[in-house]
Amino acid sequence: MKAEILHQCWLLHARAYRDSSLLLELFSDHEGRIGAIARGVRSASKAGPSRKRSLLQPFIPLQLALSGRGELRTVGQLEALGTGIPLQGERLMSALYINELLVRLLPVHEKEPAMFEEYGILMRALAGSEPLEPLLRNFELMLLDALGYGLQFDHDVQSGTPIHNDGWYHLHADGGFGEQLKAPDRHEQENFYRGAELLLIAQRDFSLKPVRLTAKRLLRTVLQQHLGKRELVSRTLFGKVTPPTSPSLA
Repeated sequence: MKAEILHQCWLLHARAYRDSSLLLELFSDHEGRIGAIARGVRSASKAGPSRKRSLLQPFIPLQLALSGRGELRTVGQLEALGTGIPLQGERLMSALYINELLVRLLPVHEKEPAMFEEYGILMRALAGSEPLEPLLRNFELMLLDALGYGLQFDHDVQSGTPIHNDGWYHLHADGGFGEQLKAPDRHEQENFYRGAELLLIAQRDFSLKPVRLTAKRLLRTVLQQHLGKRELVSRTLFGKVTPPTSPSLA
């Protein structure tokens, strides 16, 4: 059997497996997204839940050993590297949304050290008082870049000229923008993006509400292209527990 290697990990998702185990989706510093099984952690005992089961929760930084071959590893040694990150309300739903994005989009067994570090930074920031939308939009943009799907904000993909403030642009399938030579009618504007707002998104400047709204609309469109037809569960749940006007989750 392959020797156990210690991983720093975050738990992205867990579900029951057979009578007493859990199937896990982990985000590891060594291998990116990994599938694993934690055997026997759901077994009932007089002492209550197993110590491993109590640690296998989202938003707890973990160190664990994984053994075995193939796509599904087995969890051995398991320790917490710190206390769990306290998240509630919109911030909890936003963190679950990020977890689901990673499960759906990250390839398995591909090391993503920058994204791993940014994930930890984001989770801790979500527990603070920083505005929520810029945190989410920045992470979404970084994720697209890491996956090779980054948006091309610097030039018009049709003409090669720089994107300019006064232009209206439509999104190409390759992540670039082409200028609409005629300003769109009001009812058509949902399909186009103002150049000034695209340039601010490129600078990660979300201080203006119109830019935040445009960034949310743009990134939802782009991410859905890569997610496919299946809707995100976290997005559906968020819509059920928050007002329709809530601006945060994509």
